[in-house]
Amino acid sequence: MSDQMHIESLVPQPLPDLRRVTLNLRVVGLPPYGLGVASCVAGLSDVPPADRSGQAQPAPDVDLFLGAPSPAGLPDAGGPAVNDDRPPSSYPDVTLSIFDQYGNEVAGTFIVEHKEPELDFTLHLRTFEPGATYTARAEMTLNDEIIQVVQVPFELK
Repeated sequence: MSDQMHIESLVPQPLPDLRRVTLNLRVVGLPPYGLGVASCVAGLSDVPPADRSGQAQPAPDVDLFLGAPSPAGLPDAGGPAVNDDRPPSSYPDVTLSIFDQYGNEVAGTFIVEHKEPELDFTLHLRTFEPGATYTARAEMTLNDEIIQVVQVPFELK
């Protein structure tokens, strides 16, 4: 499992006010990203430079929604149509949650196409009980299939 994408660690750290918990998540085996990976719809590198007099040229018209239907062409219910021609993502989604001692979720967030090998994320607890045992949970999915679930109990102190 060392070179496959997986959660290496999940470390919950309650903050002094006991109303917030920082989760340190470490994921290994993620696909590379950065320069050379197209993640921006519009490249603005073709904006003309200032002319020789030092005067800036007017900005070109840029269509940030290249090929997108006009608002009138969108479906009424459900928002924009999903493009089924997209290739599946190579980056996982991650759900971070904190559960109280009774199994109720008291905090949570969802990360779409997670790309960071290490992440510190602070969740605010809706309810809390000092001294009680809570559970931090990270669920990693790829294209709606669960890859891994990690649960770590911790005391709120």
